[in-house]
Amino acid sequence: MKRIFIISHSSEIEGPIDYYRKYLEKNNYSISSLEHPLDNYKGRFTIFYNQNKTIKIKRSNVRGILNLFIDFFISVRFTLKSHFNIFIGANNFDVFVGIFLRKIFRKKIEKIIYFASDFSEDRFSNVLLNKVYYLIESICCRYSDLVISNTKRAEEKRFKFRLEKEKSIVVPNGVLLEKEEFNKKELNKNNFIFVGSVSRQHGLYDLIEIIHPLTKRLVLIGCGDDWNRVVNLCKEKHIKIETYYKKDHAFVIDYMKKFDGFGLAPYNLQSKWTYYCSPLKVVEYVGCGLPVLMSSVPEISKYIKENNLGIIYSELNYDKISLDLNLFNTNGFHLKAKELYSIYNQNNLYSKIKL
Repeated sequence: MKRIFIISHSSEIEGPIDYYRKYLEKNNYSISSLEHPLDNYKGRFTIFYNQNKTIKIKRSNVRGILNLFIDFFISVRFTLKSHFNIFIGANNFDVFVGIFLRKIFRKKIEKIIYFASDFSEDRFSNVLLNKVYYLIESICCRYSDLVISNTKRAEEKRFKFRLEKEKSIVVPNGVLLEKEEFNKKELNKNNFIFVGSVSRQHGLYDLIEIIHPLTKRLVLIGCGDDWNRVVNLCKEKHIKIETYYKKDHAFVIDYMKKFDGFGLAPYNLQSKWTYYCSPLKVVEYVGCGLPVLMSSVPEISKYIKENNLGIIYSELNYDKISLDLNLFNTNGFHLKAKELYSIYNQNNLYSKIKL
């Protein structure tokens, strides 16, 4: 059995690399993993674990780019000591470690996989840092043995970084239900739910400010730096709000399957990274029987619109959103949810990745 080493940067909410690791574990691969904090380091840990042990390294919130250098040296240390056949990095900084060790230290690695998340245009506010980011992206696209993009847009962008077509595949973010039940629901067009990172970049505050006259009930599950501002806005607008802070994925899926409204995915129109993203929440909403109300920015919005799986807006216009919501036909939506799940089932998607 092949042994796999995974390096990732993760927020406090599970993401695609976490689900892929679980998929590999269920398929009896031997996994070692090193997980660094993403963005916010304060009070968090870098965690190494395998089947025999777990090691936690407490992190301090040092200034900006210095965290990435510390991450790099920690990653090199643990990767050099580990025995594995396949190396997987969850972003370009992570996969660069495997390439560096193969090229400089001559560490024998059978296969390096760049499990690429969303491509990020102008990742940093600093021009020099962005040049470094693009340089590393180019190195990873050139020297990885397999590059997995989660949208066609991201793949096309990586072709410009010298990625060869024969070692590129697109695997969008998918959904996995423990019980594949697609029961009919009575959907309420005045009830909304948002799951995930509540940040200014995601634009939830701006959407609620527009649709609050339509909103009788809002459920908020997740965490983020804009959490309190969104909650206070709901109170100010007299919206009935339920909040569930930092709940695990099983709780989220179970709650959404019981919910009777629309899922919100307000990727804002200004953040450049949203153009390349593959929103996990969108397919999870629909897979759990919830139509989605989302912006037209992400690539999947076209699929949602063409298959009548939700409402797509290109501007925050109350009259247009209200009209589209009123006209949206919810009859038989559970059958559409079943069809989407057959396409975006995580097990089907991950089986395309040949190790």
